Amino acid sequence: MMSKTSDSVLIVPLSPTKPAYVLYPQRFYVLFIFSFLAFNQCLIWLTFSPIARSAEAYYNISEATVDLLLNWGSIIFIPCLPLTYILLNKHHGLRRCVVLLSITDFIAAGIRLIPIIITSPSSPHFTTISLIFLHIGQILNAACGPLVMVPVSQLSCLWFAPHERTRATTVAIFANNFGASIGFLISPFIVSSPNYVPHLLYVHLGLAFIACILALLFFPAEPPSAPSAAAELLIHQATNEHNNNSWKKFLKDIWQCLTTPSFMLIAIAGGLLAGTFGVWTSLYDVILKPENYSEQQAGWFSFGSSLSGIIGGLFLSFLADTRRFQHSLKALIMIAYIGCLLAILWFELSVQSLFFDKPVIPSNAATIGLSTTLAGLFSGAASPLTYEAVAEIMFPLPESLSASILVQWVNVTGLVLLFIAPNRYKLMNLLVLCVIIVCVFMILLARFTYERRDEDERKRLEKEQHQILDQDSLNPYYDSIANESQYGTFS
Repeated sequence: MMSKTSDSVLIVPLSPTKPAYVLYPQRFYVLFIFSFLAFNQCLIWLTFSPIARSAEAYYNISEATVDLLLNWGSIIFIPCLPLTYILLNKHHGLRRCVVLLSITDFIAAGIRLIPIIITSPSSPHFTTISLIFLHIGQILNAACGPLVMVPVSQLSCLWFAPHERTRATTVAIFANNFGASIGFLISPFIVSSPNYVPHLLYVHLGLAFIACILALLFFPAEPPSAPSAAAELLIHQATNEHNNNSWKKFLKDIWQCLTTPSFMLIAIAGGLLAGTFGVWTSLYDVILKPENYSEQQAGWFSFGSSLSGIIGGLFLSFLADTRRFQHSLKALIMIAYIGCLLAILWFELSVQSLFFDKPVIPSNAATIGLSTTLAGLFSGAASPLTYEAVAEIMFPLPESLSASILVQWVNVTGLVLLFIAPNRYKLMNLLVLCVIIVCVFMILLARFTYERRDEDERKRLEKEQHQILDQDSLNPYYDSIANESQYGTFS
């Protein structure tokens, strides 16, 4: 329809313009496959700890051996991390990482079954043969740790829109954590007696096989077109031959991160809290033993804490993706840290400590469960926001670099505390409280910036303006619309 004004100027209604950036349904499949692989990796890593007594009896091994099988995760993670970063930032790096992850984890799950196939528990050499293959399997699985922890924020940037990124990062992070939650829950159920240990290993092999086949059949390297300006830059960096001078660029980028005070404050705070919290929750059974709680009850407290962390992360990431809170990461992280501090303080006043031989406040299973659940809820809620915060600050560097440094802090902290924790649970109780207090002050001092989100918004508005101008650059009505568009941050 055309209408004439009193000045005889024709005004044509504005036709819909093509979206500046396009989203593809495949992004949900990509996130699902990656999450499935991350879930399996953690489930396989945790194989023997929830069934420690059955594993010790079946393989005739000590508790220290079971602990070492678990600790390979942190030991191997540290040297493998730089290699993962280099691979991830090659051309089609995400697909390369996923293919390597799926194949390696399937091999790791299969190797652990070889002793059961070639010999039997009644053989005098069964323990010796088994230990060789168990350690190899656990080491291979540990090498997959960086492949599931480093790409999380880079995957969300590459495939998802800015208003979806925090939620996608959260799902990718907590898929790995969910593996631990399910492992603590179903492993003792499957292994009701030592002779059922092979059943659990076959379940792990089946899950690894399904995930491997799905990843190999279809896992696109990147979307047909970038969903945001940050994703465009990510794809360009990966295809640029200059950037593929891997080690030199890697060291230069690391130095840039290490000399950025706000990044260091947030990364150290996130790493310290996550690493310390993980070791502390693994000691629930010994912390609560003087209060007459059983191992089964402590296991349920750990499961509740882990599950509530996933729920908290999903809720706060949804909030952080809304337009109102897209520039409120600092406030949201502070709220989560303070909530975690209060929950931990409540728990520690309810149990014995270095300073008190008896609990300061009365407690029962309900209050202990509630305090551990709230601690997990707030700790988990802060985790994905930390990944996104460091990615925002260090933009235009790849998201995988900031995530690599963050998870390295997590693993170094966890590895150091694993040597302190045995027989020092009261000290760990005090340490986790001190760490969360320090982390609150570090976040308070950090200056949060939103370079990536601001750049995404600027580029989107530029593209939309160009599309409007291309429709009818001679029409003054369109010119006025184009000039009215606002640049800058989300508001």
